[in-house]
Order: sequence, then C-alpha cells, then structure tokens
Amino acid sequence: MLISQLGGEAALINLIRDKYCAEPGDDLALGIGDDAALILCGDHYLVVTTDMLVENTHFRMDINDAYLLGWKSVVVNISDVAAMGGEPTYAFVSIGLPDIDVKIVEEIYAGMRDASAAFGSVIAGGDTVGSENGIVINVTQLGKVEIDKAVRRDGAKPGDAIIVTNTLGDSRTGLELLLKLGMDDARRVGSFLVERHLKPEPRVFEARAAVGTGKTHSMMDLSDGLSSDLQKLCEASKVGAKVYADKLPISKELHIAAARLDADPIELAASGGEDYELLLTCAPQDAPKVIKAIQSAGSKAQIIGEIIDLEGVYLVSSNGTANPMPASWSHF
Repeated sequence: MLISQLGGEAALINLIRDKYCAEPGDDLALGIGDDAALILCGDHYLVVTTDMLVENTHFRMDINDAYLLGWKSVVVNISDVAAMGGEPTYAFVSIGLPDIDVKIVEEIYAGMRDASAAFGSVIAGGDTVGSENGIVINVTQLGKVEIDKAVRRDGAKPGDAIIVTNTLGDSRTGLELLLKLGMDDARRVGSFLVERHLKPEPRVFEARAAVGTGKTHSMMDLSDGLSSDLQKLCEASKVGAKVYADKLPISKELHIAAARLDADPIELAASGGEDYELLLTCAPQDAPKVIKAIQSAGSKAQIIGEIIDLEGVYLVSSNGTANPMPASWSHF
C-alpha cells in the first residue's frame, strides 16, 4: 500500500504513533501528535520539536536566497516551540549538501544564527552529510515552558472563541507570485507577500503573552494552513468548528495580488500554508483579555469563529451557508 492510499501524511503519522512511538508516561508528558513533545525537567517542561526542509519539495533555490533559507529553516521550528507556549533555547542542525560553493553554506548558517538570536535561541550542534539530490536541512529545536503555561492542541471546548494573529494567506500568495512572475516582478507586485513567504516570523512573544493570561485552552501554529491546522486541533480536542468567511483577516496586499492571480482571497486565506501565525481558543468572555495580551506583544489578533460540539470544520459564508473548509497543503 502506498502512503497516498493509506490516507496521506496524517494517516502515516497516526500509524507511526500507534505502532512505534512511546505512550506518554513518567517524564514524557506529551509525545507525537502536537506541535512539539513535552518532557518533564524539574519545575518546567523541555520542549522538543524537529522539522525538515527538502529542496524542490519545500523550497527552490531559483526563487530563494541562501540566507533566507537558513532563517526559515530555524523559524519554522521556533514557531512550534511558540505554539506550546514555550521559549526557544538551543537548535541542532543536520544538513545534507551537494558539492556547492562554501559561501552558500555560510549564508545558510548566517540566516540560522540570526533567526536563532532574534528569538532567544542558539545553534548548539548538528551533523553534515553529502547529498546527491539537493539541499536537505533538518533542525531539532529545544525550548522550555513552565508546567502551568504549556498549552496543547487538545484543550478546545465547545463554545470557545477561535482567535488568529495578524493576517492569513500572505505566504501562500507570495509563493504563487514567485512561481508565476519570478523574484523581481513578484516583489514589484507584492513585496510584503514575498517577504512573508521567504522570511516568516514566529509568534514567540505573542504566544507567551497569551499563555500568561492563564485563559488559553488550546493553541498551535499555522504551518499547513488554517483549514488543515484547525482540523488537526479539532480532531485532537474531539470537537468541530465554524469559521466565518467575513471575519478572516486578509491583508490589502493579498486582495491586490489575488486579482493579479485570478484567485479567491478567502480561499487563499483559509487554505494557504506557512504563515506561522497563532491559532488559539479560549472562552468567549476571556477573548478580549487574550487579544489585548497578544496586542501588547506586537501583533494584531481577532476572533474568526467558534468551536462547536459536532464533527467537522466549516466555512460560513456571508449569506450563512456552511461548507467544508477548502483543502490545504498536504504531503503525498
């Protein structure tokens, strides 16, 4: 049976979890199935996450800059630490390289170093190997979080408000511009969107502010897109969700680019991946406090929907029609 026949990435992860991974217990507070693992370490949790970027699957060097590739490879992992409410500490980088100019390698590592420093981490080790099929970068990121501030995916409750930070779909739209127009023209049409794709920022400080309120029930980062990631949160919490199309935060730059791409702005915002914004839930009466805390850390935030006591994730149009959310990125 092929992975695609099994049901894709989500089904494969479930198979690996059920047959081969350790159950939580003793010091392992949380294993596979969330943004990161949590390991009890004294009076706090050690946060552990890992992510891999493969050339021509996750990035293309003809539309990428070596420095920004390094930046992004670290940031996507730091974002997972933020999603647990934690603070990043140390990164371990394993990299597979063709026989390329050493200057390119230095630029990749400079991006990693600067991204780590910007959000409180450092590179502490790793591995290097040869690769005949392009660049492969795997980062294992460590972090820490107080036991009472760790937030998981499985805590959403029916009636919860669904909150996201900033605007959605920008990274996906930036990528579409790059693929259609190339770097120079894409930047002329939507420099903000291209930057959001090539140099994302993890919402570490916003996540810390949110969990500091003590009111956040569940949280994760938006890496695969709102549609896919909200589905994961709902499955973990055994709930469903309604998202209101007219509440989705969409940048004016996305609206302009969508017209150039002949694309639907709402679909781009609902299904676009790699924004690395926060998705979180809390009781509706606590939403103003959580939003205010996030704003104090430098980002906008708003309610886009509600958690429901039914299966499924639905996008509700302005006329009240509810349909399944559009599909997001998926491997296989």
